[in-house]
Order: sequence, then structure tokens, then C-alpha cells
Amino acid sequence: MKIVPISVEHLSGVMPEKQLLCFIGRIAGECYSSAIDEEKCIKRALNCIKRGHHSPWEHYNITIKCTVDRGTSHALVRHRHCSFQQSSTIYQKYDELVFIEPNSVEEDMLKTIESEYLEALKSCKPSEARDVLPNTLATNLIITTNIRQWMYMIQRRCGPGDSDKMHKWCKATRKWFESYYPQITAAFDEWYESHPL
Repeated sequence: MKIVPISVEHLSGVMPEKQLLCFIGRIAGECYSSAIDEEKCIKRALNCIKRGHHSPWEHYNITIKCTVDRGTSHALVRHRHCSFQQSSTIYQKYDELVFIEPNSVEEDMLKTIESEYLEALKSCKPSEARDVLPNTLATNLIITTNIRQWMYMIQRRCGPGDSDKMHKWCKATRKWFESYYPQITAAFDEWYESHPL
């Protein structure tokens, strides 16, 4: 049995922030045949967020690979503006089970579940043995979506109705966005502070 933390890494779609702001600013300016000067494009892109005109931010996708528990993945895949690929428990045969940060009470139960799963594999296919696997099992989830949807998901999934593990996913994803896109993340934060979900 192995325990791992929730983690996030990008797979594609990392344009430098200034270049991305120019790109989105040009797209936003298309509606009005506005100037394509770099500084004006940057200002226009950030103003779009401030004014709630978020549709230009749908023109740039980012793909992120997340390692989360299956319970968190079940909630994330409900976001319909995203494309998903996920590790399959039907086709994978685990030699060792990997779990996301269980609490101390769960650890003993998980050891029992692991031995039951490994025992079941001796007489069953992985697609049948998987029925004993818990929601805290680690899974890799690849998510591709646009920046508007990423910002919405981070805000939406931080609420009190979501689990601690979902909050950890939000924090890890937000940290990734802040490291690459600090101005954009801050502008969306400001928008959501004045327009709570």
C-alpha cells in the first residue's frame, strides 16, 4: 500500500502570460475592430475579466494531469466544458494499491481492502476485482479545458459543500495557475470576490 498527495502538472498549453494576454486581447478586440497594439491588447484582455466579458478566455485551452482520489474525480468529471481521460480500474491490474492521503482510521481498512483486492485478482478479472476498491484510490485524471472554465472550477469547487480532498485539488490547481499566470488569476479572483458563486 502506498500513500500519495494530490498533485497537478501541466501537459500542454503553457503560453507565457504576456503573450497569452496579447492573444486574448486580440480576440476580444475582433468584436470592435480594435487596435492590435500589444499594450492595448493586454489591457483589453484584463478589462474583459473585470467587466465579466469572459468568453474571449474560452479561446485558449490548457491540459493538466491531476493525481486525485476517485471521489474527487467523480465530481470533477461533471464539468461538461472539459475533456477528460482517466486511469481505468477495468483494464489496470494493480500490484500495489495507491491511495490519496487517508485519515488514520482509514489506513487499517485500506490495508484490508488491498489484501482483498489482491486475493480477488487470483480468481477474477481486474474488471470484477475492482468492485472492492474505495473512493480514496488514487487515479490519474487528464483535464483539458479553457481558462474561463479552469477559473470557474477553482472558484466553484472551493465551497463548503465540497470535500477536503477537493479543496486540496483546488489549492494545487490554483497554485499552478498562479505560478504561470499571476495577473490572470488575480483578475479572476477579483471578479469572483465581487460576484460570488
